[in-house]
Amino acid sequence: MTTKPSNAPWADEPFQLIATPSKRMDGSLAHVYCASEMAHSHNTLIRGLNAILQQAPYVPIVTDEQFKAQDVENLLFYVQSWVKMVHHHHSVEESFMFPEIERFAGRPGLMDGPKHQHTLFHGGMERFLAYASATNPEEYQWEGAGSMKEMIDSFSKHLTDHLYSEIDIFLGMGDLDGVGLRKTWDKAENIAKQTGNLAMLHDVFPTVLGCADKTYEGGHDFPPLPWVLPYLIKYWFAAGNGAWRFNPCDWWGQPQPLEFGPSSSG
Repeated sequence: MTTKPSNAPWADEPFQLIATPSKRMDGSLAHVYCASEMAHSHNTLIRGLNAILQQAPYVPIVTDEQFKAQDVENLLFYVQSWVKMVHHHHSVEESFMFPEIERFAGRPGLMDGPKHQHTLFHGGMERFLAYASATNPEEYQWEGAGSMKEMIDSFSKHLTDHLYSEIDIFLGMGDLDGVGLRKTWDKAENIAKQTGNLAMLHDVFPTVLGCADKTYEGGHDFPPLPWVLPYLIKYWFAAGNGAWRFNPCDWWGQPQPLEFGPSSSG
């Protein structure tokens, strides 16, 4: 479980977080280790989606007395950053991790299932990103035709089903060479860091840090980033951007109350 900051709704719902395999299995085994690290990564994506679902309905729109254009601008930037985080994760999988697993396992097509699942939500997420990028605060709508909620509903089940099922795929790799699997995972982790660019320090990395609950199920060290990076992001790259109010955790992975909710006034 997570160390929830209050009894109010938080980013551990409506989509359920993934249980960490190493909490109930031998984490020294390569396939359990990889499945556990993937669970941490996927939970970061799920918390970001949940944070949007929990808060967006309570961000006042233009017809509300409490409407503030800056609030909507911040929400739309947060949505863009979350989508970019998901895209980066899946890009590393498709460009390196999946092909490399198939290569060392000697099983072409082994990862065809997860790759196909990516196609089920890719189009919906692209539309979601386009909406968040092009919509003016005065035009933003949570509900109704062409609204943010409608777009999320179009892809969210496909996305979360994929995030859950991929953990089982890694847990089913117990028959593969553990050394090769772990080496592939470590390489993919390094590629994920190396393919990051300066722009990502302004959007993707703040979202990762703010959605990685380090208290979950007794605690963990995900994401594996230099200790100084949260300080650099908080005080330099993310400074002055109100979008990070929507993060469910602080810069050090500690859960915090959601900014917008049933009792908030915006």
